[in-house]
Amino acid sequence: MKTTLNFLIRIILTGLLVAWAVMPYFDNSTNDSVINEIFRIGILPSILIIGAFFIMVGFYCRTLQRCLTLIKPENRKTKPTSVWYMFAVPFNFVEDFFIVVNVANSIEEEKKSNAKLKNVSDFGMISGIGWSIAQVLSFVPNIVGQIAGILGMILVIYHWTQIAKINKLLADNVLKQ
Repeated sequence: MKTTLNFLIRIILTGLLVAWAVMPYFDNSTNDSVINEIFRIGILPSILIIGAFFIMVGFYCRTLQRCLTLIKPENRKTKPTSVWYMFAVPFNFVEDFFIVVNVANSIEEEKKSNAKLKNVSDFGMISGIGWSIAQVLSFVPNIVGQIAGILGMILVIYHWTQIAKINKLLADNVLKQ
């Protein structure tokens, strides 16, 4: 029952987000949509930018998966492979929140039994939720969306470096056992 309710909530939130994201395309009062940006900079540069973005997301997912893999199974709040749901467009916009929360909670749980993490006080919860919120706000078709997109990129890079540092601590722990 809990799993069904959880899935239903995710589907409803995704539906609401998709509706919000496509509304500007039905409103002729704005010319600041993503489609207009693509035409402004050109199709090929847009494809290259989007491709580079997805490659970056792949490396980011690999870092998150490694983190969950290095955490003892009993301390994980989700499966390591679940981070790849970030590629499940449009569900990823909601799923990203669950992913970063589960990774942060897993690190926090691991800290209780892993002395290597004793000095870690930030598990990436704030930066992870921050980039997830900024990603959603980037759908706003004006300067707010553009600023949110830039802020989201800054926060995801910060979150990525946090998790990479934690991975190094966890990997050092694995190597010394």
